[in-house]
Amino acid sequence: MSAENVEVARAAYEAFRSGDLEGVGKQFADNVEWEAPDTLPNGGIFRGRDAVLGSFADIPKYWSKFSVDPDEYIDAGDHVVVRGVQSATGPGGSTQSRYLHLFTLSNGKVTRGEYIADTVKGKESLGS
Repeated sequence: MSAENVEVARAAYEAFRSGDLEGVGKQFADNVEWEAPDTLPNGGIFRGRDAVLGSFADIPKYWSKFSVDPDEYIDAGDHVVVRGVQSATGPGGSTQSRYLHLFTLSNGKVTRGEYIADTVKGKESLGS
């Protein structure tokens, strides 16, 4: 099932990158959990598909431009690690930094996501 898990992660990324949050949600379990560093304005732990998608929908409140560009999808069985570069523009300027997303999957759906990145650069782009 691990190759299929990579395809689920890819599909979620493609939907996110095209602004299709409904498409992202189709890849997530109803009870998905998403964790982002709480040092960011939209950080914390979000539980449930609606809460997670709501946190993604809030990104434009903080950054006028935001993108994630995956370089590599690493198949780890029930987990998929995605390594890439994120770009953000906010009131404090623009930045780029490396990130990792760790996805946990079950029955073809993302059940947990964890975002790991340089939050200092993200906060600097906000002018903090």
